[in-house]
Amino acid sequence: MQRSYDRVCALVLQYAQTTPDLPMSPSLSLRRDLSIDSLSLVSLTLRIGDEVGVDLNEAGVDLGRLDTVGDLVALFQTLQTGGHHGEPTAARG
Repeated sequence: MQRSYDRVCALVLQYAQTTPDLPMSPSLSLRRDLSIDSLSLVSLTLRIGDEVGVDLNEAGVDLGRLDTVGDLVALFQTLQTGGHHGEPTAARG
């Protein structure tokens, strides 16, 4: 879990337009806190797919449901374990 979180955070920071004032946390908003626009989000999720060797088109990823760092961690973990991903489950509460 920690390895996935650390890897996703490293990737997120590569695509973030602003550095958060707070430490990275699963609750940070990709758009509000990190200023990741829709094009950067597509690039970021494709990079996550490449990291785990999954074609995101085939996996059925709904980018509209990716709001937080935690959502991306859940996506990474789901894809890593070979699951298909319609909605992040670990980050939803």
